[in-house]
Amino acid sequence: MRNQAPPIISQARGKAIQLKNDCFAEVISDSGDTELPFCLPGEEVAFEKVQYPKKTNTYFKEIIKASHERQDATCIHFTTCGGCILQHASEGFYKEFKTGLLTQAFLENGLNPYIIQPIKVVPPGQRRRANLEAIKKGDKLFMGFHRLQSHQIIDMQECPVLTPSLQNALPHLRFALENLLEPFQKAKIFILDLDSTVDIGIEIQGINHLTDVQRDLLKSIAETAKWSRLQFRHRKIYDVLWQTSPITIDFGPLAVEADPWAFLQASQLAQTWMQEIISTALGKKAENHLNLIDLFSGRGTFSGILLQYGKVKAYEGDAKAIQQLDFAGKNYDISAESRDLFTSPLSTDDLNKYDATVINPPRAGAQAQIEELSVSKVPLVIYVSCNPNSFARDAKTLEKGGYILETAHPIDQFLWAAHLETVGIFRKDKH
Repeated sequence: MRNQAPPIISQARGKAIQLKNDCFAEVISDSGDTELPFCLPGEEVAFEKVQYPKKTNTYFKEIIKASHERQDATCIHFTTCGGCILQHASEGFYKEFKTGLLTQAFLENGLNPYIIQPIKVVPPGQRRRANLEAIKKGDKLFMGFHRLQSHQIIDMQECPVLTPSLQNALPHLRFALENLLEPFQKAKIFILDLDSTVDIGIEIQGINHLTDVQRDLLKSIAETAKWSRLQFRHRKIYDVLWQTSPITIDFGPLAVEADPWAFLQASQLAQTWMQEIISTALGKKAENHLNLIDLFSGRGTFSGILLQYGKVKAYEGDAKAIQQLDFAGKNYDISAESRDLFTSPLSTDDLNKYDATVINPPRAGAQAQIEELSVSKVPLVIYVSCNPNSFARDAKTLEKGGYILETAHPIDQFLWAAHLETVGIFRKDKH
């Protein structure tokens, strides 16, 4: 085995200039410029340089001179856990930075930033779903999110962004995994809170089924914790260990079956804000004779709202989501179809049948579908996005096709993170 020289570790100081879109600060230093987390513009910061034979890594150490925009972090795991990266920013700076993510994307794509509305920020204690990981090292369990830019699991003792019901579930989950996992065995935990109805899903590395002893242990914990359901999953096999009631989520008149693996908006409050923006754009419910389409519908987050205005056609690539939406809508004027809108977007002729569309694609946006939509005659397009950059790119395509972007509503439902949701209202220029 070839001997490798140990890395050279040195200390350095620098000044933070500005925050990038990923919330890392650009830092200038006599020993070389770098990018660091947990800083604010204008701050003097100490960092550590680790020189390897072919690369140099830098690590944040401490703030030497703080910005007046700095505040005390809420969580004891701040700077350790990678889940939140902006807890140290004042409310005013934070809102300005988050809004700036959308403003910058608009400017880069030649869009009008003055139609951006004031940002809505979901407060702490509102995150209703999360995915955790766990590993047992010796007799100690580590359960939580990853360290920033690392696969290391932080041993999470608290999480102020989660709902109280999910925070209360953490000690019970810890006890369960301490008694289930073997040394160096890993697990994934999926947690969901629907109006204090706690739904838990667990996957364990190397285990495709549970023993009777393990099942009894988990049932006892679920009963003690007063969870509504606890499931073990191996691939596509779901083993319901404990359930006290059906788990559904209401989207308008629809009661759709949900589970911890389902894609749902991370916050009930953010979901409500989005639905209200859509309702306002559609106008009075009394005029409910519209022909409507929901693209990338998921389980019907917005389909249920559209139903209050007319007939709905929903498309989604996830077959299970469509199955659940179709079942929930069996007594309503909604048709749901599984379709990959990336490889098989609806044509302009198909789209021209509709009075309005809601489109809610993944982070990459929906370039192929937007190109068809941009040259359609659909009067109203409501675009719900989780990525300012792909939203702005697609918005420019719609504008080139004759749409006018009336308003854009930034919604921050991933508190203290770099993510930002946007709801854009586009209307076809009739001239």
